[in-house]
Amino acid sequence: MGSLSIMVGFALVWLLVALVPLRAPSARRGWAKGVLGVSALLVIGAALFGANAEVSADYDGPDPMLLGALVAAVLVAPGAIAALVRNARNS
Repeated sequence: MGSLSIMVGFALVWLLVALVPLRAPSARRGWAKGVLGVSALLVIGAALFGANAEVSADYDGPDPMLLGALVAAVLVAPGAIAALVRNARNS
């Protein structure tokens, strides 16, 4: 299985986690805030992982910290957007 398939699968699973149906409005609000919090922690963790990456002296590409944070943000974006919409709708 390719890495792109794994990333798309993770994004879909994260979207489904964000869309878990809950009956009580307070539970939906809490779940949405939890999804947003975990999304932010994943992006920060990926940035820290990229910051610790070792690159060769002649590396001319973008900053690994930026790449890690960008990839993580793209992966958690569908779930985070769904959680934001759900949180705004319940407020």
